[in-house]
Amino acid sequence: METTKSTYEPVKPAEEGTMPTRTPAVTSTLAALLLLAASIAGQIAAGADYPAVPPGLVIPLMAAGLLFWRTNRWTAGLALTVGLFISAGAFLTPNTGDHLASGDTALIVSTGAEIIALAGLVVAGAVATLRKAARV
Repeated sequence: METTKSTYEPVKPAEEGTMPTRTPAVTSTLAALLLLAASIAGQIAAGADYPAVPPGLVIPLMAAGLLFWRTNRWTAGLALTVGLFISAGAFLTPNTGDHLASGDTALIVSTGAEIIALAGLVVAGAVATLRKAARV
């Protein structure tokens, strides 16, 4: 019986013009940022009261763009900060509770998606930041 040996090949740095490899934590952070933005858009579509330019929609999209463009510990930390900042706003204002108690299915689902996205963003952002900090 012949056994195979696993060989470890280190990841080469991204060359000019190629896509950088992203860790699962960074990919999860990007997904959580996009889910957060989509959930805010869903709340707006369901009739929630938001300003003309909703910061809860714009800020996660900007953080996702920065994290996608430059994946390093600062952009991962920025994504974590965005998650913590918006989480504080979501739980310190009565809007989240009002949305969940509204009886409007679309508003309840989009608010639930926001809560899930925020929890995922904080966890994945913390892991991505700590892993990037350990490599520096």
